[in-house]
Amino acid sequence: MAESEQAVRVILSFMNALCIIYITAKVIGEEKKAKWFKKRQKSNIFTRRGFLGDACNFGVPQKWQGFAVAFWLFGSIGVLSYVVIFTM
Repeated sequence: MAESEQAVRVILSFMNALCIIYITAKVIGEEKKAKWFKKRQKSNIFTRRGFLGDACNFGVPQKWQGFAVAFWLFGSIGVLSYVVIFTM
């Protein structure tokens, strides 16, 4: 496998991870994210996020539902990345 093909697979894996995170965030919704996760309290010029950063930022899991969502994200991204990188 050529280096360019490896690079394309890693980039595809990264793009798939971003899609999984964004879709999961939209399916869950802002109210449930606020209940299940704790966001960073301090905000300054270095920690400020834009539209995509706010939409995809979950925070630290606080409830069992938050841990289930985190497990879903880690598992689905890991499995899909393995498929994209090693089996295509």
